[in-house]
Amino acid sequence: MANNQPYNVVMVVAMAAAVAAAQESRGVIAGRVIDGSDAAVAGVNIRASNAETGIATAAVSAANGGFRLPFLIPGTYRVTAEFAGFRKVSMDKVEVRVGETLDLPIRLELGNVSETVEVSGAAPLLETGTSSMGTFMDQRRLQELPQRGGNPMELTRLSPQVVNLTNLRAMKASSPSGTSQMAVAGGPRFSTEFQIDGISNTTADLGDGRIRVAFIPPSSAVSEFRMEVSPYDATFGHTPGATVNISTKSGTNQAHGDLRYWFRNSALDAPNWFENRNAAKPAVYQDNRYGASAGGPVLIPRLYDGRNRTFWFYAYEGNQWGRPTSSTNTVPTVAQRSGDFSALLAIPNGGRYQIYNPFTARAVAGGRVQRDPIPGNVIPRSMLDPVGLNLVNLFPLPNQAGRNDGANNHFYSDVRKQEYQTNFGRLDHQFREGHRIFFRIHDYDWISGQDRYGLPVSRFNTRSARKGLALDDVLILSPSMVLNLRYGLSYGDMGEARQTQGTDLTKLGFSKALASLVDPALSTVPRVRTGAYSPLAEWNNGDGANSTVTHTLLANLTQTRGPHSLRYGADARLYRGFGTRTPLANSPDLNYSTAFTRGPLDNAPASPIGQEMASMLLGIPDGQMERTATTALQDKYLGLFLQDDWRVNSRLTLNLGLRYEYENPVTERYDRLVAGYDFSTPNPIEARARASYALNPIPEIAPSAFRTAGGLRFVSRDGSGRSPFKGEKDNFLIRAGLAYKVARETVIRAGYGTYFDSIGVNRTTPQQTGFSQATPIQASLDNGLTFIATNANPFPQGTIPVQGAGSGLATSLGQGFSFYDPNLKHGYSQRWSFSAQHMLPGQFLVEGAYVANRGTRLAIARDFNATPSEHLSRAQVRDQTVINSLSQQFTSPFFGLGPSYPRTVTRANLLRPYPQFGNLSAVVPDGYSWYHSLQLRGERRMKNGLSVQVSYVWSKFMEAIEYLNASDPRPYEVISDSDRPHRISASGIWEIPLGRGRRFGMGFPKAADLFVGGWQLNGVAIVQSGPPLGFGNALFTGGIKAVPLCGSGRSVDRWFATEGFVRDSAQQLQFNYQQFPLRFSGIRGDGQRACDWSLFKTFPVTERVKVQFRAEIYNAFNQASFNPPNRTPTSGAFGTVTDTQSEAKNWQFSLFVKF
Repeated sequence: MANNQPYNVVMVVAMAAAVAAAQESRGVIAGRVIDGSDAAVAGVNIRASNAETGIATAAVSAANGGFRLPFLIPGTYRVTAEFAGFRKVSMDKVEVRVGETLDLPIRLELGNVSETVEVSGAAPLLETGTSSMGTFMDQRRLQELPQRGGNPMELTRLSPQVVNLTNLRAMKASSPSGTSQMAVAGGPRFSTEFQIDGISNTTADLGDGRIRVAFIPPSSAVSEFRMEVSPYDATFGHTPGATVNISTKSGTNQAHGDLRYWFRNSALDAPNWFENRNAAKPAVYQDNRYGASAGGPVLIPRLYDGRNRTFWFYAYEGNQWGRPTSSTNTVPTVAQRSGDFSALLAIPNGGRYQIYNPFTARAVAGGRVQRDPIPGNVIPRSMLDPVGLNLVNLFPLPNQAGRNDGANNHFYSDVRKQEYQTNFGRLDHQFREGHRIFFRIHDYDWISGQDRYGLPVSRFNTRSARKGLALDDVLILSPSMVLNLRYGLSYGDMGEARQTQGTDLTKLGFSKALASLVDPALSTVPRVRTGAYSPLAEWNNGDGANSTVTHTLLANLTQTRGPHSLRYGADARLYRGFGTRTPLANSPDLNYSTAFTRGPLDNAPASPIGQEMASMLLGIPDGQMERTATTALQDKYLGLFLQDDWRVNSRLTLNLGLRYEYENPVTERYDRLVAGYDFSTPNPIEARARASYALNPIPEIAPSAFRTAGGLRFVSRDGSGRSPFKGEKDNFLIRAGLAYKVARETVIRAGYGTYFDSIGVNRTTPQQTGFSQATPIQASLDNGLTFIATNANPFPQGTIPVQGAGSGLATSLGQGFSFYDPNLKHGYSQRWSFSAQHMLPGQFLVEGAYVANRGTRLAIARDFNATPSEHLSRAQVRDQTVINSLSQQFTSPFFGLGPSYPRTVTRANLLRPYPQFGNLSAVVPDGYSWYHSLQLRGERRMKNGLSVQVSYVWSKFMEAIEYLNASDPRPYEVISDSDRPHRISASGIWEIPLGRGRRFGMGFPKAADLFVGGWQLNGVAIVQSGPPLGFGNALFTGGIKAVPLCGSGRSVDRWFATEGFVRDSAQQLQFNYQQFPLRFSGIRGDGQRACDWSLFKTFPVTERVKVQFRAEIYNAFNQASFNPPNRTPTSGAFGTVTDTQSEAKNWQFSLFVKF
């Protein structure tokens, strides 16, 4: 209860005080009323009426002439100003946009109030009232720019500071990961806060700490959205990244609606680059998307007339389609399926592919084990394991030549049939002019199948459900004070199931003892991984499901005091996350190794391919199985803010804000979480382990110095609270900015802000060691001299029972695990910018900006139990002396003290700080990053049938969020993997000026206009640099500047020069202190190029009914954007590209009926 007290107290105060709105999805009209002498006029009645609904909002100007009309639904308004002794001022077509404050000065003229002065109300492009950096997407661009999958969020890629970190596939409503996988202005990936009507619309429904958009509404339900890149406004929070706020549509006084149908077919597509190259037949698919929307006033004949008062809106969209996805795989050859790997020996330097007989193992000098080669690399039939043969025959046969070692010998295009249904509804009501509400609800369901090989064993199905609602109440308390109350609920569920569920493991040759360990209804073909070969029976996120529930509650107050527009606010949220994924419990996870098939000595280098597959055929298993606990996480969040938008004078506006955030540390409903690691208390086995060690010590550690300190700590035990984190109560965020109008058409803007990340449900991966109990497969306890486990019975001693927290510090002895750092802090970013906007003739806005970001206390993983670096080799070549020393086997002092300990242990493991365990990792707040960019942007809003937006960004993104070596004192500073130094985006809409109502041909007869008039051309183009590449712990002896290739020297078969890399597996580094950089800015993968066009033809049927035909072409120039190349030097595919990240040129046709 102590942890909740600050949250509960502040919540009561916040609700009682009626505080102000955060991250607003509506717009504001604000300005100043002056007379002919430029003197302020107080007491003027200002009224804004929505042109489509008639709903009005009123205010009265203050002593300085200032006024503010908040919480206006985006749309077009008529604004009037009335005051005795002055003519009435009326402005039509005043455009209010989501999240923006429209600066609308009003000048009164002396005269009779019955006289009206009509003034143009065109919305200005210059942003004179705010310093925030962002991108606005109006309804017309949302409805008419090409969208590959009908996902309006796809257009966030047009924002200058957005870097797309996924491929160029069609982003449909079923693509929450792809939609969310972006880095914005140097922020971390998967950190964008998505909102609908100001309600949080994020989810962590994969249970892996990645924040994704929860629900993607159909474009027909979206009015507009704004992406806030650097909001210097205290109303924004709970994210270190950008905020995307969608404003949804409402009904109007006039009934409107549409019917929509989109059609794609593989017959209209070009084959992709690799289908062409491999003479492969493209996957056959159809894509049928359909929808309808309608809205209007609530009319009940003879009972109720809702015009100017009550409105409804509904949208539906359904989609049934296939998404062709090709994959290049490596599968065992026909000969290898029967144990014949002789072809590998015929490769140049083929000795490195030699397979050794594990059953010839014998101990030799130096604590080594020696094995004999299998003659000719052909495993005798008598040695082939029945289970191994059954598993290898589940792989498909090769269907293309591949490389000389068999790599990339299989190609498959998966149709991936999918379907979703979306329902969206909204109801708006105005009780009186100063009081209105709306209620919104949505429901979404999706199902998909995925298949790597085109076989039942490789298929799995994924499903998703999204539900949500919102209730919003706006109440004008006085001419200078407006109250807004808001509640929202968002639910997301993501589930998965392999198609082989219900498999009888005994029919594959597994023992009844193994089959008895799993639920027969959930039992699957085991996932099989065999090194360089593609996996079998894989999953994406695992059998089972994750779900999240988010409650959002806001109470908002906006107040105008002279030149100050004040907003006081509270944003309270409750996050819950649940997990029931059990892929490791439904069958053993088989991950075959080279441990017993390499040689001649046990510490010899592994071959690039073949030895793992041989282990499977020989019946020597590796991997694990787990009893997996369910999870039920929760955290509470509260944000309080004060924002003052101070209009100092007609030229200068200051934006000043202060925000406080408190996140109640995450808890699990049944306290099934680990806490930290106890680094000092002796482990319960220490006395026996020390006594055993003293019998066979190693020279580096004296018996008196040998320790086995520590073990896992758990929540709600031994003085720990319910959360593994201590939490923070001093997270204050500063926001400051200015907008200065240096000339009539020029504005200078600058700002600075701090932004905290979350360590709650959306960012926390559950660590439940003890409650989830893994049992490793141990084929041998003596380094392969004898074997105790087989493929048929990989757990001869059974699995380790689940003890929960009952084993205390002795939990998971002999295994590695992750734990929480109780001192983990919230990471935060500091963002600042300086920009200048200027309006050119023709209403074309140009802007130049410097945008920067500094990330601090970023969460990064650290291994606390690595072999100390002083024992590692510093040599720039393979150091066999060090390898022999650290891999030398000794009698284990831990054997018999826990179920996972073998008889022998290496010197490297004995030298670990905590030798009783494997790798011990935790997320620590030691990371940091920095980003600098130059942004150039131009925009022309729709005028005379033409709208254009274009931007260019030149940036550099550096980070330190990884350790080059586990024992390094600081993370390694390197170019970020999200760095894309150059990015261009452009979009446009052009109403071809020909036909009735257009510039040319206004007098065309209707028959001619049917063919000539009503045409419109739209386009989107995006180009961005490729990602920087890294090569791991590679041995490189050449000149790094010679590695990048360009022009005709670069191809998919040779993306970069490989000559400087040592590729012989026998010469690879091991037990070395890495000095080779993580990534190289000058060596990059392919960039992304998207050029999409659409052509519309509108046919008027009646005055109110129109039919519109659309032809859309995606990747119009059929340019392939390739995936990054293979970067494993020992692989036969090193330096080659095997897949594209873009779709081939394809067409989409659609038909709209609008009424």
